[in-house]
Amino acid sequence: MKYLIGLILFLSVVTSQVTDKNFKEKIGSGFVVVTFTSEWQEKDLDDTILKGISGHEDAVIVEAKDSDTKKICKKLRIRNFPSIALFFDGSKKEVWKADMDGEVDVSPSDIKSAIDDVLAEDVF
Repeated sequence: MKYLIGLILFLSVVTSQVTDKNFKEKIGSGFVVVTFTSEWQEKDLDDTILKGISGHEDAVIVEAKDSDTKKICKKLRIRNFPSIALFFDGSKKEVWKADMDGEVDVSPSDIKSAIDDVLAEDVF
C-alpha cells in the first residue's frame, strides 16, 4: 500500500514525458526539471526530491526515458540513471547525474537554490 501511494504521488508530480522529437518544445518556456530514467536503473529517484520542488517558481517536471531520448542523453552525457537536469527558457542550467550506485546527490533545496540563482542573474 505504501508503494502504491508513493507511485500515485510520483505520477501526480510528473506532468509529461519527453522524447527526442519534442524535447526542445517541452523545455522551451520557464523552468523545467527533467528526470532521466531507464528501465534498467538500479535505484529509483527519491520521490521527495520532486515533491519538494514541484511548483517552485512555476517549475514544471517532465520525465525522459532513455529509450525515448537517446540523442538527448548522449548530448548531455548522461550514462547513469536516474539523473536530473534543470532548464530555463530552453537552455541547460544544471545537471545532477547519478553516481555508479544510482544515487543522485541532490536535495530539493539544491534544485530550488539553482532556480533562485538563475533568477538572480536576470536582475541586471
